[in-house]
Amino acid sequence: MHPTEEVLMLSSSPAPFGFGQHPKFERSFRRHKKRFSLGEEIPLSELSDSRHPEVFIIPRDRFLYVVDDWGDAIGFERTTFPFSSTDFYVDRDEKKGSLFYELDHADPFFRLGGISQLGYLVPPRPEEWDKSVSVAYTVPQFSHTRWVHSLLVAMLMEVILARNGFSQEERTPVVLTAGCHDIAIPAGGDSIKRVDPKGLDEEENFAWVLDRYGLAEKWAKQFGFDLVLAKEWIRGQGVFGRLLDTIDKMAYTALDCYYLGGTRPGEVRNLCLKHPLIMDVWQDIQFTPDRTEFVFTQPERLFRFLLLRAYEFQELLFNPYSRTLDLFLKKLVKPLYRKGIITGEQLLTGDDEWLRQVLTQYYPDEVKCYIEPEELSWKKFDTAQERREFCKKFKIMVDHSEHITGFTTGLNWLVENKGEIVPLRKAISRRKVELLEAVKAWTVGYHVYYKRP
Repeated sequence: MHPTEEVLMLSSSPAPFGFGQHPKFERSFRRHKKRFSLGEEIPLSELSDSRHPEVFIIPRDRFLYVVDDWGDAIGFERTTFPFSSTDFYVDRDEKKGSLFYELDHADPFFRLGGISQLGYLVPPRPEEWDKSVSVAYTVPQFSHTRWVHSLLVAMLMEVILARNGFSQEERTPVVLTAGCHDIAIPAGGDSIKRVDPKGLDEEENFAWVLDRYGLAEKWAKQFGFDLVLAKEWIRGQGVFGRLLDTIDKMAYTALDCYYLGGTRPGEVRNLCLKHPLIMDVWQDIQFTPDRTEFVFTQPERLFRFLLLRAYEFQELLFNPYSRTLDLFLKKLVKPLYRKGIITGEQLLTGDDEWLRQVLTQYYPDEVKCYIEPEELSWKKFDTAQERREFCKKFKIMVDHSEHITGFTTGLNWLVENKGEIVPLRKAISRRKVELLEAVKAWTVGYHVYYKRP
């Protein structure tokens, strides 16, 4: 690394204390800390709900010390849901044969703990930083994994369906599918999927992974799991598939924005500070009486959530700076994949650490513990022709290019508004519709990443 470079950690621009917490939490926290207290002790049994007995809901409005039946703290096993009124807990070892026991003890689900949710994406570089200083980031820059994301999706699915009157028998296959929706992600995450878009597609390999570990047959006997239906749900088909897609978006938005907003100032942080319980939108989901559709009961809160998600795409997921080295792993894996040195089966059963070890063996000088986006310059164009002309005119050395078509705004999601069920775009002001569409438009374009000759 050049002497003028800096390695920047996530704490380089920290958010205020309590970012992501319930607005009432800080006062309770400081009061208990002043008394040298671990928090207000509460037995886990007091947080139980007969509608969803495996999933405990923990209020986030006060500093709680939650203990199990033996008086032991549940500690890190508590699953945090940032920017909401609730956290969740399931005892994944309590009862063999129970839904969450089986999910947590399934090898492909366990593997997700070794796969980074955001891979090589890095936080956007603030405008005020000195552009003459090259910046390096540790890898991965964001610590959350596909495992915690998938567990959160499964718990949300369980609670939402239970609250809407679905029986345990009806919802268990759906919850298992929700928990396993990412099990066919290859080691290295989304970047590696581009090595072989069809052969490494998550949805296409979902059934293969379940069959390889005997889970489809096992769960069919235990829980009435139907692989044909599950494949439809992970493709977003049917009411359960649409719900899974919705919950998936909620879970990754909450987790990603917690880490992104805790790292850098920007619209994500600003919106979360203004609306600290923005993720309570999950509690607004309500099924229609015939159970063929679900709607959101608070259109304004749904709009705020979708705006937060849009800002995440703008500031991180589709931000050219953040994506500069997102394809780094793909470029290393692709030639090894073509030669059969790395196989599809290995990528679908291994994790990030396994992949790092393999790549270190073949590229000992390229795989590092940090990445430097400033190694590449980038430029965005409205058309592919403009991009080609730019590259030809300036004779640049193209590292890679990509066409980003934007993201789904969610403006067609159904809401209950004045006694009618309508798409969100008809229940909010034109100004708000235009804001969401403008953020999407910002992300659209033809990008080129290059090194000057």
